[in-house]
Amino acid sequence: MLDPNALLQPLNDYIVEDLTNADIVASGKLVEAILQQLADPIRTMLSVTGDTAEDIACDYFPDPDDESTPGTLMFWPSTRTSRTSTQEDVRHAEYSLRIAAFLAERDDNDVIYPPGFSMVLKLNEAGCELVKDLPPAVFERLEFQIKGGALPGGFEFLDDSEHLPVLPNMRRQFLKAITRAHSVTRKKSSKEFESVMAHYIWDNTEPEAHFGGVLSTLATLFVAIHHQSKL
Repeated sequence: MLDPNALLQPLNDYIVEDLTNADIVASGKLVEAILQQLADPIRTMLSVTGDTAEDIACDYFPDPDDESTPGTLMFWPSTRTSRTSTQEDVRHAEYSLRIAAFLAERDDNDVIYPPGFSMVLKLNEAGCELVKDLPPAVFERLEFQIKGGALPGGFEFLDDSEHLPVLPNMRRQFLKAITRAHSVTRKKSSKEFESVMAHYIWDNTEPEAHFGGVLSTLATLFVAIHHQSKL
């Protein structure tokens, strides 16, 4: 069982507003080490009986320009779309799973918000079509597993103008988010598809069980989409 509080413990002494240049370097290395500890457990989640995650790529991408979230661990189908950059590969991937760790922050009233994790299942246009083709039972089984207690707060689709939770009625909510993404794309001057992103933020104000529950749900959806792409 993953212990998110233990994983984040090395970041407890770092607050974004207090960082020196040396702290930025040190905290960036700590975030990378924390996320690398998650790599193997997530690979295990992405493996199923008789199958492995060998055709799923995994890499850590640092972001030295972002002091609060200095890097992200990403998983995506290992088909190459760029000859030079794995970062371009994951940007264009039909679907990807992204895990980031963020540092504590202090607001103008001296309230300190704790460090935590951000999880995203990102779907580009082809990935959305794969989700639409998934059997309803996939969503029903996942929803049954996660609804044993209180639903995770803030487990929702990223949307600037509409609150769209992932639960309850997971399949319906995914279809609604996909329909909305197509609508937003049609209205944009750029024709780049408006990605669908199921998103969750965990910190120590949330039940520890919600960290593993949401991560397992997103990983299972990733696997289901990955298998659907091979049919």
